[in-house]
Amino acid sequence: MDDKLKYVDERDKSYGMAGMAISMMMLDGENYLEAMTLDAPAGDSVEFSHDFYFIGNPRMSAKIAWNEILKHFQISSGMVIANMMCRNYVQHRHKLPADIIESLRAFVRDEAEEDCQLERDEADAIFEKNYNYFDRLFTYSQVHQVAHDLAAALVRQRRMSALEIIEQLRVLSML
Repeated sequence: MDDKLKYVDERDKSYGMAGMAISMMMLDGENYLEAMTLDAPAGDSVEFSHDFYFIGNPRMSAKIAWNEILKHFQISSGMVIANMMCRNYVQHRHKLPADIIESLRAFVRDEAEEDCQLERDEADAIFEKNYNYFDRLFTYSQVHQVAHDLAAALVRQRRMSALEIIEQLRVLSML
């Protein structure tokens, strides 16, 4: 991963994790979340349910299997984008700089090719859809307050179960 996307400190990580949790909730992926642990290494801070790691089922049609794989990719790419947006929009109160946007786009392209064998234009379409959605979402002051509260809870508790996170994020369902 590009060094520009790495966490600066624990506070930065807590906001990134809050952004990922918010994205999972907003993309209807909260059922894939098991827990979040602030003290875990960056790549392991989110614990997913076994359903997220879709292996496939020989009785499932190829189309259904492909749609599940694509859905999981859309959620994970949304998490990466929301992570950076929460860190920048909420924590630092500024939009993403162009170089960060391009680093995110490149990351999504690479993952799309590796995980889903998507072409560049298909990966860009997923990136743009998630980027535009979260760009609008993270401009709302109510979302900022939810993110501040969740980031603070992560710092205080160090580990939160999916149930605890969803409870913190219940306000989002009313927006």
